[in-house]
Amino acid sequence: MDERLLLSLEQLEREHWWFVVRRRLVLEVVGGLVEDAHLRVVEVGCGTGGMLADLRARYPDARVSGIEPSQEAAVVARQSGCEVSSAYLEDLPLDKSSVDLLLALDVLEHCADDVAAAREALRVLGAGGHVVVAVPALPSLWGPHDELNHHHRRYTRDSLSACLGEAGFELTRCTYFNSLMLPAGYLSRIVARATGSAKMTGVELPARPVNALMRGVFGLEIPALRRTDLPLGMSLLAVGRKPAAT
Repeated sequence: MDERLLLSLEQLEREHWWFVVRRRLVLEVVGGLVEDAHLRVVEVGCGTGGMLADLRARYPDARVSGIEPSQEAAVVARQSGCEVSSAYLEDLPLDKSSVDLLLALDVLEHCADDVAAAREALRVLGAGGHVVVAVPALPSLWGPHDELNHHHRRYTRDSLSACLGEAGFELTRCTYFNSLMLPAGYLSRIVARATGSAKMTGVELPARPVNALMRGVFGLEIPALRRTDLPLGMSLLAVGRKPAAT
């Protein structure tokens, strides 16, 4: 991966409406799980470190580190002061029961055997530890974006719940999100199928006014998600707990 592409990815993670609001949402969820400020937090698939930077700022006494399959992206994350190693969710370089909180944001869909990957997350978590997972939702939304990003699947609430349950987690929450963008998501897939376009819609950084508008619209969901789960959306977020008896 060349330097220009890496810098583009770093800017995308820092500024794109999707990454900005997803970080806010995940931090809200994490805030409800953290009881000890000195916990160990690991994000798998941390990219260039955008989420890690927010976690380090929010929890300065925690040990926050990342794992990223792309060595080039891991280098960028390290340059910003993050502790990052290169590995995959299916084979984590972590000891058993050594982590309190593990994040896997848009990672499971890349795993051929998602149950085995979730079991690996279970292995490294201590008893009572939590995993926070975000995945693309609704198989009917499958499109060029999924193929170009080497996704194996899109999830429903039932299929994600089943994956984490089979791995051994107690599911404490599973909600759709990115709901207000759902009509636009379907429209973009219809256009892509009709035109045969392989463009990775939704990945490029939009013009600043458009980006701000999308960020504002997506951000409207956060207050609702504080109170309830959403019945439909382009993505799913789940929280699983490792049982004390595991």
